[in-house]
Amino acid sequence: MRYIRGLTHGALAGAVLGLLYAPESGASMRRRVSRLLGQAEAMMAAENSEAPAAAAPPRRRSVGGTESRAGRP
Repeated sequence: MRYIRGLTHGALAGAVLGLLYAPESGASMRRRVSRLLGQAEAMMAAENSEAPAAAAPPRRRSVGGTESRAGRP
């Protein structure tokens, strides 16, 4: 059991480091992470219920969010 726990922690640490060093912009990466988390959430919900659930559409952020209004030098 400890092996699986260590494997899971290692995979999570690797994923976080991969995201930190990815050559994508922040907005693009957040969209990608949001979509992947939505897919994972839908898969987990489908596994926990008897009837297969429809996959939830990815959440979208508005283009004019607070990030685009922030003054950058």
